Amino acid sequence: MKYAATLLLFSLIARPGLAQEDTGVEKAAYCQYVRAQAEAERTLAAGFNAVGRFGQSDVSPSEKQAVVGVSKSISKHLQGAAAVDAGNLECELYAYTTDLQRVLKYQLAAIDQRIAGRRAHMIGEVLAILDDEIAQTQRRRRAGNATLADVFSLDQQRQQLYSQYRLAQQDAANPSIPPVRRLDPVSTLGKVEAVTATLQEVLNRKQRLQAWDVVLIVGMQKPVLGGTTASAPGTKPYASMSFTYNLNAHAYAGQLDEASRSLIALRREQNDELNKQVSVLLQTVAERIQLERSALQRLAADVKRIADESERIQAIDTAEAVRMRALLRVDLALAKMEQNLATDRLTLLAEAFDEGR
Repeated sequence: MKYAATLLLFSLIARPGLAQEDTGVEKAAYCQYVRAQAEAERTLAAGFNAVGRFGQSDVSPSEKQAVVGVSKSISKHLQGAAAVDAGNLECELYAYTTDLQRVLKYQLAAIDQRIAGRRAHMIGEVLAILDDEIAQTQRRRRAGNATLADVFSLDQQRQQLYSQYRLAQQDAANPSIPPVRRLDPVSTLGKVEAVTATLQEVLNRKQRLQAWDVVLIVGMQKPVLGGTTASAPGTKPYASMSFTYNLNAHAYAGQLDEASRSLIALRREQNDELNKQVSVLLQTVAERIQLERSALQRLAADVKRIADESERIQAIDTAEAVRMRALLRVDLALAKMEQNLATDRLTLLAEAFDEGR
């Protein structure tokens, strides 16, 4: 398992324009791949090796003996365990980076899509109010209390609103916006850097294990040339332990640490663009939240003004007052709709980006 491959993969994901769309299936497939590789390496490293040896007897130099048995490398066993740890960390790193990239690319669009769905639903309710007012106006026209222009005005407003309704439906059903997990971009970026550092430590530890080894061998030995003596009877159990240590191990470890520091510095440079994207996103979110708060104050004032005017003319019994009540009823429904949508946008933005963390 090569860390350079993972580094290249992450750099492709993090660079603008090359981001790959992440799905649960994709992450599962990648994790299955790296973990299967790690498990395969551990299976080989944790296994026993068959040993066969023919040579001078340890007991009687004049004799030759054959040894058959199995051996176990302690260093290889530990390297296999480290490979599994590295595989799990690579999976975790991939999940963090793809989730973060998806938030950077799609989170605001996903919020707008949810708002579009709510807008379509609310416009449908306003259209029902308009249909009722059009029907009432037509009845008044037949009774001589309204004009064709009154009906035409409401019908024209309905057509315009219906166009908005269809656009909102289309935006709400946009298939190019995938589901987005809720996460904090700043803390996730910190996790990416932390997991990267931990992964490199594990890989360094795995490499350091190559500098030494303890090998245990157990089996059976039998003299095959030179006869059998009392001190060396026929077939008997055999056990040995060998220890190796590379005398350059200390320098090797220092070079690995230096390489790790250089790689982490490189990763920070590669993550710089990702940091900028996170900063831009959070600045955009903060500006949108401020705009929605300002809009809410204005919309609340609009709702109150229209409601007050509608209440004022309720007792007036003239054809003009009836026409104005119909218009104000629709205007009030539209103003409340915009007020509710602004509240929804503010809530979704605050929830998606953990405002106030």
